[in-house]
Amino acid sequence: MHVHYLGKDIQNELIQLLSSAIKQKILASARAAKYFSIILDCTPDAGHVEQMTMIIRFVDRATSETENETESVCIKEHFFGFVSLMETTGAGMTETILHQLEEMSLPIENLHGQGYDNVSNIKGKENGFQRRILDINPRASFVPCSAHSLNLVVNDVAECCLEATAFFDLVQHVYVYFSASTHRWEVLTCHVSNLTVKPLSETRWESQIDALKPLRYQLGNIYDALIDIYEDTTLTGSSGNTSRVDAKALTKAISSFKFLVSLVLWYDILFEINMTSKQFQAKEFNICDAINQLGETKTFLVGRRSDTAFEKTLADAGELAKELDVPALFEPDPILIRKKRKQFAYEADDEPIYNPKEKFKVNFYFAVIDAAIRSVEERFTLMQQISSVFGFIYDVYSLQNKTPKQIMEHCLNLE
Repeated sequence: MHVHYLGKDIQNELIQLLSSAIKQKILASARAAKYFSIILDCTPDAGHVEQMTMIIRFVDRATSETENETESVCIKEHFFGFVSLMETTGAGMTETILHQLEEMSLPIENLHGQGYDNVSNIKGKENGFQRRILDINPRASFVPCSAHSLNLVVNDVAECCLEATAFFDLVQHVYVYFSASTHRWEVLTCHVSNLTVKPLSETRWESQIDALKPLRYQLGNIYDALIDIYEDTTLTGSSGNTSRVDAKALTKAISSFKFLVSLVLWYDILFEINMTSKQFQAKEFNICDAINQLGETKTFLVGRRSDTAFEKTLADAGELAKELDVPALFEPDPILIRKKRKQFAYEADDEPIYNPKEKFKVNFYFAVIDAAIRSVEERFTLMQQISSVFGFIYDVYSLQNKTPKQIMEHCLNLE
């Protein structure tokens, strides 16, 4: 046991003094560098108060004390702590960050970069935080987090229609059902040898592909596990009967052809986005590479928006239906038409789509694909703008193939 004579209050005071000294040393280097960037992110704490991380990034030019006094240049990135946000609107965040920069004696006119995620209160074109900062300092280029953008693409698409939301609710329900009981989990592991059901996560988008993979490739085994639980007559009492009833309901839900088609479609989309995200995480991946890869992702999505691709998805879902021994047919939904008063006598009644296959294609399949394409285009517009200014720097070897006039145009655009 380590014994010392410092009380708790004195220890905390020493820690605060050391922290303040380190912070001032870092700020001195940032002021010497003059130009800097900020990286922010927000997350609620246990008390449900929004906390904003404050990170400063700058180029540090340190001169060695040797005879040659060589200068080393490196990029420094320092975390300064959490800042409580009383208001999470664009205006509230702008006021908070301006106050923080003023306390640090970092002039806003020297801010030349902003890096955040792509949520609406930050990336908004009119009233977002980044737009308000740009109105103050037009040189503070906003670079969205590309990997986080993919997360938001998935979230946007998952909420684009009622069918999409219901699909992920059912996926999560399957995990909750098995994980809530050791007995049910044991039954599942007896049937599923390689993959097990996984939960979804709102903050880690890759959890979606992890959750869908066992359903996509082990659905028959999961189906058999649910059947075993439903037919287990030893499960008695209130909890046992409820477990069996829930197993029957889940069996019916995951064997519907609508769910099977949704599963195939979502897995293909998330697999493509997962591949793109993995490449984004590579250190050598620059903004030009990111733009090219996103173009390929968009091309993939556009290619899925066709009748031919829809029929291919139905064929893949048909294989799953054959494995479960269920018909590969869409069950018709009950038609509910709300009678509304007509303002003019010549107004016609709304004509609902009676064909369940066509209804699914229009209201779900095309709706999901369209939302994905639209979200990719919107989220990465800013990245394309940044690439148009800085992109030529990342491919200096291509400059030898450009005319002096073209190089001058790039330089003037950057300047």
